[in-house]
Amino acid sequence: MQRAASFIVASFTVMRPIATKTTAIFVAMTFGLIASLSSANASLIRDTELEVGLEEIISPLAKAAGFGTNEIKVRVVIAPEYNAFVAGGRTVYVNSGLILKAKSPDEVIGVLAHELGHIVAGHVPRRGEAVADAKAASALAALAAIALAAGTGSSDAAVGVMIGGQDRAQRNLLASVRRDESVADELGLKILDDAGFSALGLRDMMQRMASQRALPESRQSSYYSTHPGAETRLTTYQDHINQSAASDNVLPIRTNRLMARMAAKMRAWTENPQDVLRFQEPDPVNTIYGHAIASYRRGDLGMALTHIDQLLAGAPDDAFFHEFRGDILLSMGRASDAASAYETAVSARPDSPQILLNLGRALIATNQKNRLDRAIEVIEIAATFEPEWAFVRRQLAIAYGRSGHISYADMSLADEALLVGDNARAVHLSKRVLARTDLDDIVRNRANDILFRYGTKDP
Repeated sequence: MQRAASFIVASFTVMRPIATKTTAIFVAMTFGLIASLSSANASLIRDTELEVGLEEIISPLAKAAGFGTNEIKVRVVIAPEYNAFVAGGRTVYVNSGLILKAKSPDEVIGVLAHELGHIVAGHVPRRGEAVADAKAASALAALAAIALAAGTGSSDAAVGVMIGGQDRAQRNLLASVRRDESVADELGLKILDDAGFSALGLRDMMQRMASQRALPESRQSSYYSTHPGAETRLTTYQDHINQSAASDNVLPIRTNRLMARMAAKMRAWTENPQDVLRFQEPDPVNTIYGHAIASYRRGDLGMALTHIDQLLAGAPDDAFFHEFRGDILLSMGRASDAASAYETAVSARPDSPQILLNLGRALIATNQKNRLDRAIEVIEIAATFEPEWAFVRRQLAIAYGRSGHISYADMSLADEALLVGDNARAVHLSKRVLARTDLDDIVRNRANDILFRYGTKDP
């Protein structure tokens, strides 16, 4: 699998880029098409509440598909399109547009089941091989043709945008797209059935897409423009509903509340703060939460704190309210108070790397040397949960450096350099570490390992 490295990764609450942008092209199986994100500035945001919520929702689907507990991960991409995709591995990427535009949680569940179908069928690795076979054609033209042909019964519409449209590999690729979508639909519907979920959400979504056929192209959604087979898929979904024993099943109240809160949070972070402050969510708790986030984004930290304290008065054990309270306090320069808020959140969510990381950042910001050991401890734990998150290594280096452990700081920076693709810097830092005489075996072995892999090993 090629790494989906063209994402800019950020934390939702601190909104900080933590990985460098590259131009690598990767193949992504979206809900009905193949896409390249190399030319787009897609933002992969890391937010514990959204990821935990979506993983709770996908968990019964993953179990029905044969995956183990916590084997399927979900990440959120800031993109307005109603879509989700997989890009290899066992991670499902969900667009913010899907969370905000879905008319019901059933729709989101249906889309997630479809994406699991792609994972179960192993479509992404095979699709990557097919794209490689078609490399004689322009990559952009080939991908545009695939998107246009996805879900149709004919590749005629795609031939006009393909260079060398008679090329056998390209034709095979287009046929593969259509087969894969049909298989993913079949597997997704089976997963829904086995997990006891109705496919009505998928049917309702596809009805909306199919109804756009009569609209001028300028008014059609981007989803419909890349999924011209909506009518055929609608028939498939309706046939399944007519036969499924799960069609009348309703979602638990918790699932509906969970989706409503995630949508409110996503809206507050992605839409104009002034509009958010005027918006009233059906649940007053979500309204206050949205207003807290909007106030934070506007720089009105006092009002944001007032709102979050109001929420905590009614839900004192809510880890995510405590987490956001920590974000506000840290932005206000009240690092010690922020650390206390994060500690409360960590006690409820000890396996949440983003919260652990923010606790470490707050402890560093107190400028109290006696708190650096705790900062190192929690950031190290965050690093074990997120071994490929470069920003964690940077914060770990700061904590080690301020505590006087310079060799450990340099090795953390070397690990960060490797994660962002700067192998030369990693080698330089490793050589600098090995030039010291006060090394323990852990640091020495790690430095030599980097030199062995990426440079010349010192004697």
